[in-house]
Amino acid sequence: MGFYEDEPTAFSALQAHFPHAEFSRKLDMIQQNALFIFQNDWSKLHEIKLHLKGTDFQLKVWETLLKIPMGQLATYGTIAQKIGNPNASRAVGTAIGSNPVAFLIPCHRVIQSTGTFGGYMWGPTRKTAMIGWEGAKTQTN
Repeated sequence: MGFYEDEPTAFSALQAHFPHAEFSRKLDMIQQNALFIFQNDWSKLHEIKLHLKGTDFQLKVWETLLKIPMGQLATYGTIAQKIGNPNASRAVGTAIGSNPVAFLIPCHRVIQSTGTFGGYMWGPTRKTAMIGWEGAKTQTN
């Protein structure tokens, strides 16, 4: 899952990521249920199942990201500490930058220790908007 401005660009990225795959367009109940969750019931996001491919280190970082509550932020250093490698802030940043799943694996919730939001694969404006939206949503609940 990612954020793209248009369908051809998104499809090209998908083809690049899975160069030996055959693609066909179809709608099924799994897809429709995922769309329903995004449009109507955010409390059920945990029900979406992901199959991830990465190094052991990347998977450990991404799993740690899943534990950051909605509306809260963490730093690269905090993530490094939580995975038991406090000197690995840069490596954590690299693993976060290679996160293949936008929003569901919440790499947007990680900021620099200075409080600066830092980079984001899909742009700083989108990261800022998601952080703000989550903050507002958790304040109203």
